[in-house]
Amino acid sequence: MVLSQWIAGSSEEAGFLRLVLDHVSDCLVAVDTSGTIVLINQPYCRLLGGAADDFIGRHITDVVGPQTKLHLVARGEGSHVGYPLKVRGHQLITKQVPVLQDGRIIGAVGLALFSDLGTLKRTFRRATRSELAMPQGNKPWRSRFGMSDIIGQGELMDGYRNSLDVVAGHDLPVLISGETGSGKELAAHAIHAHSSRSDGPFVWVNCASIPSELIEAELFGYEGGAFTGARSRGKLGKFELASGGTLFLDEVGDMPLHLQGSLLRVLQTNELVRVGGTTPVAVNTRVVCATHQSLPELARAGRFRQDLYYRLGVLPIDVPPLRARDDIDFLARRLLMRIATRLSAAPRDLSRKEIASLLAHRWPGNVRELENVLTRFIVTGQLIISAASPKLEQRTNDMPKPLKQRIQSQTATEVRTALEKSGGNKRRAAELLGISRAHLYRLMKEQTL
Repeated sequence: MVLSQWIAGSSEEAGFLRLVLDHVSDCLVAVDTSGTIVLINQPYCRLLGGAADDFIGRHITDVVGPQTKLHLVARGEGSHVGYPLKVRGHQLITKQVPVLQDGRIIGAVGLALFSDLGTLKRTFRRATRSELAMPQGNKPWRSRFGMSDIIGQGELMDGYRNSLDVVAGHDLPVLISGETGSGKELAAHAIHAHSSRSDGPFVWVNCASIPSELIEAELFGYEGGAFTGARSRGKLGKFELASGGTLFLDEVGDMPLHLQGSLLRVLQTNELVRVGGTTPVAVNTRVVCATHQSLPELARAGRFRQDLYYRLGVLPIDVPPLRARDDIDFLARRLLMRIATRLSAAPRDLSRKEIASLLAHRWPGNVRELENVLTRFIVTGQLIISAASPKLEQRTNDMPKPLKQRIQSQTATEVRTALEKSGGNKRRAAELLGISRAHLYRLMKEQTL
């Protein structure tokens, strides 16, 4: 049986294989002995800017370019591992190997080992460190998520992930802004995981959850006997625990004003003084902050130091709210798979009507709210969305207009409102909407505003 016949087969195994390959994050393509593409997964299709049907049946050199060796591998030339291949401006490091059946070559498969040189460099740095050679015991402060955990597709999410990757490569403070439930902590984990500090600790503190009288000792540590109830030997603060890695300050807008000066001083000098101490302690810690509030507004109100805002905002990141995304159906299906796996439950699919309900909802709780709705759906089989926006829910039930038209109308209304409130200031309007200025300009162009 030739490779194309097996792949095109209707067997359950072949269908399962195609499903698995579409969920692999790496680009993959297979050709028969003539060099004709017989299989290509979704990540490669996205990179090439088309659908599988656009490429299957065409010669590999027509799709990827003459620099590929895959058609030659399929004719018996031999494997190429670590072969550099530039496709649509992306520098891939590939593995191109023959597919054999009963000792006979029936085709070849190409797999991108690395989608860019930056990833290759980071992997090489990790591989040369001693941690991979010998176990280091438990590491309670570590990053649990990476860029692959940020689910999404389309121009907006591709741009967002690219922004995260860019700031990850610079050892400077990062300020992540976004609505509650939009994924700010996930962004912080991804930045650390893709930075040069990825092997160091990832320590987090929620500034809103710690009493103001304790947060100074929590961040900077204290000397023994510094106050009543203190440990006799003192305690390291989160800054020192994160030395060599990243300190994530969540809800930094809630940090008490009297502590903001101390934080600014640490950022400027890379030194701190523990509570009750007299000697400066050197720290080597990158700070990543997150907030759902507008720090410029807090600064104008005298609740946040303007100089600290400028220091933290060297590399700003705006997490897009769920209502601004055009991939909610894709995101929902991917989340359903993850939730079903986590709960060891049978997977469920969404009907057209249920997808329409998801697209029509305003999602004030963003991705966190969507996950809660989908978890209930997995458990109960019913898609129950809270009536957080009665007017919108009524429109959803009545369906007086096509869904796309209603979403565009609502978007245009929000953009107009933000521009009115900001007096036409595009930067301020983007802040009010929780999106980047580039995204605002795209919306204005689409809505002819």
